[in-house]
Amino acid sequence: MRFLDYIRSAFKNLSRQKSRTFLTVSAITVGSLSVILMVSLLTGIRTSLMDLLISMDAFSLVTVTPDPDALEGGGGGLITSGNGGPLSSDAKKLDDAALATLRALPNVVDATPIGSGIWMEAMRLENETKKMWPSLIAYEPETKVFQMPIQTGRKLTSLDMDKIVVGSRFLKTYGYTDHPQDILGKKVVFIMKMGGSAPDWGELPEKPPTNADKEWWDAQNDKERLITAEIIGVAENSAFDDNQNYINIAWAQRLMTQVRWEWDDSARKACEEQSQRERRPVDCASQNTLTLMKDDQYTKNGYGSIILKADNPDNLKTISAAVAAKGYGVSTAEDMVEEMNKVFLGIGTVLGIIGGIALFVAAIGIINTMVMATYERIREIGVMRACGATRATIRHLFTFEAAMLGFWGGVFGLLLSILIGKIGTKIVDRYATDIPIPIDQIAQFPWWLVTGVLAFTTLIGVLSGLYPAVRAARLNPVDALRYE
Repeated sequence: MRFLDYIRSAFKNLSRQKSRTFLTVSAITVGSLSVILMVSLLTGIRTSLMDLLISMDAFSLVTVTPDPDALEGGGGGLITSGNGGPLSSDAKKLDDAALATLRALPNVVDATPIGSGIWMEAMRLENETKKMWPSLIAYEPETKVFQMPIQTGRKLTSLDMDKIVVGSRFLKTYGYTDHPQDILGKKVVFIMKMGGSAPDWGELPEKPPTNADKEWWDAQNDKERLITAEIIGVAENSAFDDNQNYINIAWAQRLMTQVRWEWDDSARKACEEQSQRERRPVDCASQNTLTLMKDDQYTKNGYGSIILKADNPDNLKTISAAVAAKGYGVSTAEDMVEEMNKVFLGIGTVLGIIGGIALFVAAIGIINTMVMATYERIREIGVMRACGATRATIRHLFTFEAAMLGFWGGVFGLLLSILIGKIGTKIVDRYATDIPIPIDQIAQFPWWLVTGVLAFTTLIGVLSGLYPAVRAARLNPVDALRYE
């Protein structure tokens, strides 16, 4: 028989039992659907993350952290969440001296300190009541480390002490997505609570009266400090970091410097000592004076991280080794990709097992369908053998029919996956606007996925049809012709 004859015969035989064929193909469709959606989702997310890293020029950046063990097993990140908090016993402070040392390493073209986790309760647009989480990244604007694209306005400069570049999430929150230029020049209000202290910017904390009691101090602790910043630009964020807003590291250092009033009792103590020596009563309480004290958290604890830019991505390992040798933690985009691949492998394994079970059940359905077809067509097999058909012809015919079941199950599974992907994209894009994922890239169906799925489901059909095909081929033609 010719190949076209096998196709015609397979269509004719499968159409005899339409309900059974439909159910068998449906089982393959469900199994292939789960596999396709799994691979499509993981591929889309991975592609989006890789595009993000490439757009950030991340494969030429090295992130340095104070603690050499802070990133172990966690994959780290290009911008860590260090906030100038107390250092662990094994950590080394990332101060200006460390910045100069790291910047002078071979193959490093530039470096910038990173400050994040600034003490703020919330942020909002001036004259608006809706608040946002204050996701701020502070860096040196004049460095070559970040190639931050700007969709409107301008970038930060080293002189911008009370200016901010907002992200696209900020525009979406306050309704400026379609006309981002209109937000330029408006003010962002930062809401800070620092107890009785205040940032080294704006108004000083209220000076305590001489009769200040607990009620007065409690009122100071609950007092909100409002700091404003002018919007000078809007960053062209990716969907994964659209909530990031950017300020100058020098201004962040001022904001992270606590200013507070403290009693200077040195004069009172000197007065009391003199009174004791001279043995005469003196009103020494009036000698207490209030002094304005400053506590610079960056000077005390250092920066959250430092990002180095390599002259060539091929030198990342050399730079990382040099940084690690100095006792700092180090992370690169390659580390992120490795951790990302581990996560995807774990997720893919779980989903693959689920899809494999579905396909295994579908394979049993194909075997059952073809075995039933063998019983129903015994006389037909006998006639074909009597007319000269060989055992190989019978075997190929039944195997081809099983392969057709698997092939069409893959086709329908693929079409249904694409349909679900498009519907899901529209639904999520409409209602889940705050999800930091590029929805239009999630449901991806590359050519290798399409051809791979069709080949795989067809192979399952072939393997499932082998036993029924061999069984049909081994029927004795005389017995088959006598079968009622």
